[in-house]
Amino acid sequence: MKVLIDTYLQSNYNEVLKYTSYFVKRSKLRLSVQTVISNSYLKMLQINPEIKHEHEIKGYLFHLIKCEIIWNGTESKKELVNSLDFDLLKDETVDEFLINLQEELKIQNYRAALELYRNQQKDRVKKIFFETYFDKGYNTTRSIAKHFNISEFSSHGLITEMKQDIRQLLEKHELN
Repeated sequence: MKVLIDTYLQSNYNEVLKYTSYFVKRSKLRLSVQTVISNSYLKMLQINPEIKHEHEIKGYLFHLIKCEIIWNGTESKKELVNSLDFDLLKDETVDEFLINLQEELKIQNYRAALELYRNQQKDRVKKIFFETYFDKGYNTTRSIAKHFNISEFSSHGLITEMKQDIRQLLEKHELN
């Protein structure tokens, strides 16, 4: 069987290379195309399937190539992780920290806008509605409608109006 696989690879290497390059590029990973092909070839030899025709070799090999790229824990991905520089890992942790910080600032902005809405609200009905929605946890159209004994249509309108007011506050008073 090894002879069949070797013969197929020698005569169709450009097709295998093109196929692998396409999937590596789509995966957006920094995998080596030759490494993926080599690992797929070795995996195929290890599995040793009963193959008698060239089209079976092609199907099996192309499947193993996709598996090397897509699945976690494959030899190609292990080699990728081992080849990363320590500096790149440091940069990624810094980027992750900045992303988390950015998300935290968005949440704080949102909380500040909610408190600003609560403090600036003069309309007693809107204030009670706000407290029911955010503080008491009646935060669906049906639960609000049932709590206040109003129609779901009215409940939806009040929620939409309140959220629109809060969005305007967020746009107007962005804190950071």
